[in-house]
Amino acid sequence: MTLKTLVAFLILAIGFSHSALAADNQALAEEYVKLPDVQLMMDNMFSPEGMAAQVAATLPPGVTVTEDQLQRIGVVMSGAMQSLRPKLEQQMIDSSADLFSAEELSALIDFYGSEYGSAIMGKMQPFMQQTMGALSADMQRVTLQVTPELAKILQETN
Repeated sequence: MTLKTLVAFLILAIGFSHSALAADNQALAEEYVKLPDVQLMMDNMFSPEGMAAQVAATLPPGVTVTEDQLQRIGVVMSGAMQSLRPKLEQQMIDSSADLFSAEELSALIDFYGSEYGSAIMGKMQPFMQQTMGALSADMQRVTLQVTPELAKILQETN
């Protein structure tokens, strides 16, 4: 076997192995995103209650809505956002395959497929809503404070 043939063979082998690894990652990422608890997380995120909670957390200070208004807002937002679900799932698969190694994806699958992982996944959305809800007024206040400075930066010409 000549050196040229050996180099060509190695290049070809590396190319196939890279393609196989990418395909493995893609398959593992899809398995992760299709886990029942990951799907349930997305169900909850796009539910009328989940959407209402997200809207409520972003309302400016002083803006109040009734429970009925919030419920109707949640229904409208949920209906509108459902069309984004397939895109969200594909983005999660692509990003997971790109960012995580096969070992990391396997660990995610193992963990979120376990009793503890399932329980934790079920609590992540309320955890984040509670956390962000507690900070939302402060975040809005800080955003309002820095808005003039941000506007100056954006008005600068290069």
